[in-house]
Amino acid sequence: MQSFDSEHRGVAPQIPEPTPGLTRKRAELEIYRAERETIGRRSMVRGLILLAVVALGWSIARGGIERVFVPGWWRF
Repeated sequence: MQSFDSEHRGVAPQIPEPTPGLTRKRAELEIYRAERETIGRRSMVRGLILLAVVALGWSIARGGIERVFVPGWWRF
């Protein structure tokens, strides 16, 4: 009976070096993802600002402009 210690084992498989084309594609993909993330953030901020403006307009319309801006509101 053989023991596993005496068994000859090969070298573990190695990952080949990436080709220049693959390296370039990876860099392009990272740039694309960064640009999309920036666009997504801008859209989110614009949406939140729009939501705030709509909520403010709705509350002014519901409460009445005379209740929001009472006479003398600019005076401290």
